[in-house]
Parts: sequence; C-alpha cells; structure tokens
Amino acid sequence: MNPITALLIGLSTGGLTCLAVQGGLLMGLLARRQADDQAQSLFRWQRLVLPVSAFLVAKIVVYTLFGLALGLIGEKLQLTTTARIWIQSFAAAFMLLAGIRLIWPHFLPWLNLNPPASVRRFVRRSGKSEAMAAPALLGALTILIPCGTTIAMETAAIATGSAWQAASIMFAFVLGTAPLFFTVGILAKGSTLFQQRLKYATALLVIGIGLYTFNGVLNLTDSPYSMQNELAAWRWAVGGAVATADAAGGASADAQPTIEVTGTGYSPSSVTVPAGQPVTLNMLAKGQLGCTSILRIPKLNVQQQIAADSTTPVTVTFPSPGPYLFTCGMGMFTGTINAV
Repeated sequence: MNPITALLIGLSTGGLTCLAVQGGLLMGLLARRQADDQAQSLFRWQRLVLPVSAFLVAKIVVYTLFGLALGLIGEKLQLTTTARIWIQSFAAAFMLLAGIRLIWPHFLPWLNLNPPASVRRFVRRSGKSEAMAAPALLGALTILIPCGTTIAMETAAIATGSAWQAASIMFAFVLGTAPLFFTVGILAKGSTLFQQRLKYATALLVIGIGLYTFNGVLNLTDSPYSMQNELAAWRWAVGGAVATADAAGGASADAQPTIEVTGTGYSPSSVTVPAGQPVTLNMLAKGQLGCTSILRIPKLNVQQQIAADSTTPVTVTFPSPGPYLFTCGMGMFTGTINAV
C-alpha cells in the first residue's frame, strides 16, 4: 500500500462507505445548527462551509496522527513475514468485500463491518453541542466509528512498519474521502447522484485495488501465480537460455550490482547476476523508504533491513539459474534478479 493507492481508495469506495456510516452524523449536526445560524443572520457559506470544513480538517488531523501511531506500533513489533501476510490478506479481503457490496449490498449480510451501536450513539451524543467546535469534535470522534474500508486502511498502515508511511497512507485516504463529504454537506444531494452514476465504476476500481493488494500477498509467499512471477517466468522462457549462453561466453552477469531504493520502488528493477557463487547486492537508499526499507527475496527466504540514505550490502548465493523475485516488505514494489 502507498499513499497514491490510498488516495484513490478514498476518492472511490472510501468516500461512499464512510459516508454511509458517518454522513448522517454530519448532516444531523448541520440541521441542528441551521436555525441558530439563521437567527444570527450568517451568510449561507458561513452556515455550511465553515462547519463542514472544521469537520473535515479535524478528521484529517486525527486520522493522520492515528496512522502515525499505527506505524510506530508496526515498527516496535517488528512484524514477521507471516504476520504481514495475514494482515495484508485481511486488508485485501476487506477491500474486495467493500467493492462487491457497492454492487450487491446484501452480499454476505451476516458479516457486519460497522462498529457497535453503542459506539455510534456515543459519537452522536457528543456532536449535539451548538458550539462552533462541535463540527471539529464530531470529525475527530469519527475515528471511533470507522467504515470497513477505513479498517482496511488501518490494517495496511500497521503492516508498513513505518510511522511516516502509515501516517501518509491515512492522510491520503481521509483526504480522498473529503470531496464527497464536502459535496454532501454543501449540496445535500451529492451522495445520491455520485452513488448512482459512479457505483459500478467505483466498485470495479476498488475490486481491482483489492486484487492488487492480494497480489502483494502472493509476492510475499513467492507464489508462481503472482503477476510478477508469471511475467518473470515468461521472460525467462523467452530469453533465459540466451542470457545463460552469453554469460558463459562473456560474463554479462554482475556479481556486485547496485540497485537504487526509493519509497516508490527500485532502479533498475531487473539485474543479471552469476549463479552458484556469492553475489553482493548494493542497495542504495535515497529519501524516505516506507515498506522498501525491507528487502525480501522470498524464494531464498532472505529478509534484510535497508538503512536510510546509505548503501546496504546484501550478500546472497543464487544456487541455480533462473529468475528470483525481490520485493519490499509488503510485496507491493518488486524487481527481478536473473541468475545465469
């Protein structure tokens, strides 16, 4: 998971599913404030824009701080690969379920993704104050009544094992939900229009993101059915024999390749190394890394922490010719090491 993906989820299913759980609280607050604001002769933009903005700003701040806390927890726990696989599988399942329910609302009705009614009643009572701070308080308290998609984002955030990356994911996600909440708060009809016209497109987008997240799980387990492994196997079938012959004749393989590591992937994403002898991968880290702070070579059960803003040498022997997938700690960013 990365902030751009989280933003797309917020703009699509996150806005819809969170609105279903939290939108009634905002609309109820605006309705209670209307009479008092009219008595004070406030302009329409003041009656609507100010409270909705306060609600959204407080929500973004609180969720970002919560994401920071989740990332710190992930850092301290030093999640094992098995734990990351289970957490990421959970997040993928939630996103797939959210996307399917946009099309078939009664799919698996026994699986409730909403918080307990007692928690929802507490937040609703807390927002009944007529003070100007009430919208901000209500926005902050929505952290207690997350929708199913928010739970998936929180799960992805803790799996990053990075405070900065987790905070970025939660910030981007809630920022993505903001346009729909703002539209509903100002126009009151935006939710119905948006849901009817974009329901199927949104559902397909979210299901696609869920599948992309699940593909990361397949990468972490070195499944031959992951998209990257399928492509690597196909490329090896086409050019592997030629590369092996070239290496035998002229040594095109590099025993000490340098791979640049950033928060968005690897460059180059494919290197050729000699098989059957020690190889040193020089992982040159630049900037904030996020989940790329962990290098994994699943087929060889190699896992290495990458130091920030420096070069981390990773020495490994590739026992036989063939493609070896390497990934970040979440299986989202990948590359291929071709041993010849």
